[in-house]
Amino acid sequence: MASDRSFTLSEIARRLDVPQHRLIHLCEKGVVVPDVHGAAGRGSSRVFSERNFLELAVALRLRDMMMPVAAVGACVHVLRAFEERLREDLPHFALADSLREDRAPDLRIIISDGETIYFSLGAMDKQPKLFGGIPLERLERGASAWDGRIDAVRFRGNARNGASSFGPENSRSGRLELSVTAIAQTLPID
Repeated sequence: MASDRSFTLSEIARRLDVPQHRLIHLCEKGVVVPDVHGAAGRGSSRVFSERNFLELAVALRLRDMMMPVAAVGACVHVLRAFEERLREDLPHFALADSLREDRAPDLRIIISDGETIYFSLGAMDKQPKLFGGIPLERLERGASAWDGRIDAVRFRGNARNGASSFGPENSRSGRLELSVTAIAQTLPID
């Protein structure tokens, strides 16, 4: 279940060991919107939830992988929608908390050929399910270009299940894969 814990921008910057201006940039570009309190003018402070803390950590990692800010914002937006979709089946699921548990599922963001976002979710001892197939281009134009649905898609094979070298989404020229679970488990929240 989600925690009521909150964090200031400076506290997150210190815990992640990044300059505050990198976090401010992500907020000003709309990549992460504070759940608790947004900046409302000079002298006011942004206050973030644990989910925002995870979103900022994921966004920073994606930026370190040279993804454009608009694409990072799209990934974070879909990650949030994915959490909401999972809550339909698992009412107490909260990304920041649930992914830090001992037997947490492995959640990965997969960007196929720089064009399409997928999520892979599964227990370590089972074949993961693949969700998404959401065109990044539509998301970069804004939330109104996307219908909000995240459907399960069929695996076409990947290194995890030994079926193909192209990955579950059948990427041809490249793929970026990021474990949200690994980031959550190393997040310095406590």
